[in-house]
Amino acid sequence: MKMFEKNKEKMKEKMEPDKVLRFAIVAVILLFLIGALIIGTRMMNPRVDATEGVKKLTELEDANVQKIDAQIQELEQTEADEATAWKAKSAKEKMDGCIVLGDSTALGFRQNDILSKSQVKSKDGATVSDAEGSGLNELLTAVTEAETAPQKLILCIGRGDVAVSGETADAFAANYKSFVEQVKAALPDTKVYVCSIPAYLSLTSTGDATGSADSDTDSDSDAKDTTDNSDSKSSTDSKSSTDSKSSTDSKSSTDSKSSTDSKSNSDTSSDESSLSKMSTALDVTSYNEALKALCKEEKVKYVDTTDLTDASYFGEDGSTMTKAYYEACINKILEAAFRNYVIQ
Repeated sequence: MKMFEKNKEKMKEKMEPDKVLRFAIVAVILLFLIGALIIGTRMMNPRVDATEGVKKLTELEDANVQKIDAQIQELEQTEADEATAWKAKSAKEKMDGCIVLGDSTALGFRQNDILSKSQVKSKDGATVSDAEGSGLNELLTAVTEAETAPQKLILCIGRGDVAVSGETADAFAANYKSFVEQVKAALPDTKVYVCSIPAYLSLTSTGDATGSADSDTDSDSDAKDTTDNSDSKSSTDSKSSTDSKSSTDSKSSTDSKSSTDSKSNSDTSSDESSLSKMSTALDVTSYNEALKALCKEEKVKYVDTTDLTDASYFGEDGSTMTKAYYEACINKILEAAFRNYVIQ
């Protein structure tokens, strides 16, 4: 028994180094495998040198920036050339494909040779308050039945409504809204623009549109006494002289009365003329404010011409617009309708 235990101890001591050796061998094998795995992974996914790639990207970026700058400069030059060509065109050429529709205000563009006959559809006295009876609907029908619908339709209406119908601004705007909706339904692809009602000059009490008082020239001449009293020696002569003097005085009195009546009639006529001129000096401010609100509601462009109030824009009556007015007004319309160009 003791011998068995002794041999067992010897065997145990002999196996201990073998166990350490086996562990070491296993550890070495594991390290080898791990190393091989790492090397294999790196070989399968080699590290890329990004230096050359970054260099190429930088070159491409510089090239793109230069190309983009060149394209921008080309576009700017094209726009500048187009703007120059645009400015050189006449109003008729700029308004090609557009129509101005309305009352006597619209008619003025054609009468002053600002636009051609085909570019203006107008009728003196046309109103939105009576679109059917005043001929406004007829004008719209002529536009809608044309072979080609206009790209832009500019409405110049309202003076007749203000000066003749006497409607309030709210009633006027309601009628105008109905007509705008009628236009949009008939011409769905046409852009609609609404011009403000031209202002009236504020006239003086004598009706002078420029603000200075009218000067009245008295053309009446005093009656001249042509009686000759030098030869009154006889009673016959005296009687003749008396009769002559009486006749002369009577004529003088008659002429004087006639002159007074004539001057009185002239003054009365002048007063009536002044009153007539004063009756045209209407305030359109509230009507234009109503139009501006209407345009915002209907999503159409409002063309504001209310600052065109210089005396040179109006005739002596303070209401009739001159060619200078229409030249300024067409620029307002062009600026609103073609905002890509600078109008001068």
